[in-house]
Amino acid sequence: MNPDPLEQLRDIHTAADAPWWPPAPGWWMLFFLLLLGLILLGRHLLARHRVRQRRRQMLGWIDNLNGELDPAEQPQAYLSGMNRVFKAVALTAFPAENCAALSGNEWVAFLQTRLDGQTEALQALASGPFDPKPEFDAAAISELGRNWINRYG
Repeated sequence: MNPDPLEQLRDIHTAADAPWWPPAPGWWMLFFLLLLGLILLGRHLLARHRVRQRRRQMLGWIDNLNGELDPAEQPQAYLSGMNRVFKAVALTAFPAENCAALSGNEWVAFLQTRLDGQTEALQALASGPFDPKPEFDAAAISELGRNWINRYG
């Protein structure tokens, strides 16, 4: 008698497990995209940290100026110092514009076009450092300086 042909067949077997290394090309692409995203996020966070640090330093300039100089006793020096703060911020925020050469009413007009709200106090920056007895509101100029730094610093 002939043997049963079905008995000669082997049992069903599965394929070997896929190796976990090296990963498929899709995983490599995902890894590099994730790495690129982390690098870009790190650069963004570092730039943001530097801007905040620069703003804190510039706000410190105003605090030092308010602490060292009394606007009632040394108004010219105070206005000159505030002018330097405004100018330093303008030079970093508007490098393409020729704001370094601006002075007097042109400088005040430059500031007023970029600051919204009450900017009449800035008129003291035009002639105050050279006026023998300038009259100005030191608190308003200080607040405008802080706004200027927070917006453009």
